[in-house]
Amino acid sequence: MIAPYPYRQWSDISRTDRFVCIQPMSGYRNVQQEDDGYAIYLPPDADEEALGRALFDCLDRSRFLEPPGHREFFNWERYVPLYKNWQKDFMHRYGYKTKREAYKNMDWCRAMRMEGKISFEPHKRDKPEYFIDLPPERTVVIPATTDPIAVGAALRQGLDRCEPRGEED
Repeated sequence: MIAPYPYRQWSDISRTDRFVCIQPMSGYRNVQQEDDGYAIYLPPDADEEALGRALFDCLDRSRFLEPPGHREFFNWERYVPLYKNWQKDFMHRYGYKTKREAYKNMDWCRAMRMEGKISFEPHKRDKPEYFIDLPPERTVVIPATTDPIAVGAALRQGLDRCEPRGEED
C-alpha cells in the first residue's frame, strides 16, 4: 500500500517588473487555483513584511484535497478557465498588450508549507507562459515560522533564484 501524502499547503508567486502576485493553490499531488480566483497583488518593490503577510494569507487559504472525494476539483475543464481568467486580469490590470510581453520577464515560484518547513521552489521560464523545474538545490527552505519578515525575505530569495529563458524572445 502507498503511504498517503503528508498534509501540505501551497501558494504560487509570480513577479514581473510591474507586480508580485501571490495566489493560494489547493490539491493533493496536482495543485490548482480555487474557483474564487483569489489573488493578492503587490508592487514589485514590496517589503519583506508585506510579502510574508500576503503569503501567510494565501497558504492559510490553501486546501489539501484527496482526489477520491474531490474529483471535480481536478477536472481540467474547471481549472483551465481559471488560469485564463487570471491571465486576462493581470494583463489588463498592468497594461500588457500580449502574452509575450506579459511573461517576458516573469519569475515564478511555488511555496509549500509542510512538516514544519516552508519551501520556495524557483522555476525557469521556458516559453512565454511555460516554466520548468530547476534542480532541488535551488529551492529555499526555512523552518516554519509566524514571522512575516523572515518568510518574505525567503520568498524574495526564492524569486531571485528563478531563471529567465536562455535565448532572447
